[in-house]
Amino acid sequence: MKNIEIIGKIFGLSLGLTYLLFFQGNELYEWICFISILILVGIPHGAIDHLLLSPEINKEKLFKFIVKYLAIIVVYLAVWMIFPKWALFAFILMSAYHFGQSHFIKFRIKKFERLTYLSLGLFFLSTILWGDFEYTTSILSNIIEVSFLENYGFLFILLTFSFSTILILINLQKEAFGLLLESMCLGILLYYLPLLLGFIIYFGFWHSLPSMKEEFEALENYLKVDKLKGFIKKLLPFTLISLTGISVILIIFSKMMNPDQLTLLFFVLVSLISAPHIWYMNMFLDTRKG
Repeated sequence: MKNIEIIGKIFGLSLGLTYLLFFQGNELYEWICFISILILVGIPHGAIDHLLLSPEINKEKLFKFIVKYLAIIVVYLAVWMIFPKWALFAFILMSAYHFGQSHFIKFRIKKFERLTYLSLGLFFLSTILWGDFEYTTSILSNIIEVSFLENYGFLFILLTFSFSTILILINLQKEAFGLLLESMCLGILLYYLPLLLGFIIYFGFWHSLPSMKEEFEALENYLKVDKLKGFIKKLLPFTLISLTGISVILIIFSKMMNPDQLTLLFFVLVSLISAPHIWYMNMFLDTRKG
């Protein structure tokens, strides 16, 4: 998996540019990309959280892990049901931090580490959300009215990019230029893509794939002779459980909700499995750097 991250990013860029050049407005293209990337890398990258801190986990520890994981999901679900606006705000902040962190997997950030992750993650999320603000508004209107924020998009994007640039320059030297150039070019692409396509390209190839590569390297010594095949086998159980669970819930509610409400429900479901994943992944990456 040495060059898989570079190959994935090139492929992601190709998907985005192909859409802009040949398939603008083609929802079939968007959904094929969205579902394929979600199944192949999006969900699987969080399917071995139980092995990240303890690769040789036994049944007792696995049971405790599942209980903790489900407890976090249940608590967050309760927050969504009682305080949906706060749950949404928390999801955006958690996602921004988590996404930003994945850009620094191979770098050591010594000053303002958490703030660096958060600011860069907010930059990418803002390009995705404001780039297709009409769709963003239609989805979020089920929870909160955000149409008044439309005119502040460019300012927020500029501020988050500028702030993250300062923090990156403080922490990195030779690597800073390449990372900033990549971020700027990617941000421009994401801004001009429809929300779902922009999100899944970024989520799949700039977050999930680099995370999976790091997970593979951490578990490499514990895998058998055919390491890649062994890694995929370990991803399958919880990947299938997550995909099945999300699919069943969406199918059940498909006749009760309009498309925008179903899209929101999908992101709520993603947030529920993301909450414990972000916690475990953060501990794993901190351990790798420590």
